[in-house]
Amino acid sequence: MRLLQKTLYTVGFLLILGCSEYGDKLQYQKTEVYYTNLIEKEEAEKLGDFLVSSKFAGENEKSVQLSKNEENNHYEFRMVTTKKAAESETYEAIFKIYAKQLSDSVFNSSPVDFHVCDNTFKTLKIIPFNLL
Repeated sequence: MRLLQKTLYTVGFLLILGCSEYGDKLQYQKTEVYYTNLIEKEEAEKLGDFLVSSKFAGENEKSVQLSKNEENNHYEFRMVTTKKAAESETYEAIFKIYAKQLSDSVFNSSPVDFHVCDNTFKTLKIIPFNLL
């Protein structure tokens, strides 16, 4: 009985530890939306609703994370993608446009920097916000 109890505590602790690394998680269709402690849940929910309405969220599994840069107060939209996408000028142009859409539609025209990330949310490339 004690072994089972210790095992359950250990599993619970690891689950909490694993989840907290990326922040709290919301699910929108097959898209995971993580948000850090610098973001209010309502902001993450508004992002998730936009991802659904813009058809970003759908049948394919995706993971994004929303955070905020404390130095410049920009939102950070962090998306898991491939190294190839991080190096592509075409994708960079698309990501810039999407960051502008997020700024206008979700964050009341606040700046949104787009972080192209690997599958552990390690930033591969930052596409800083600029007005188009």
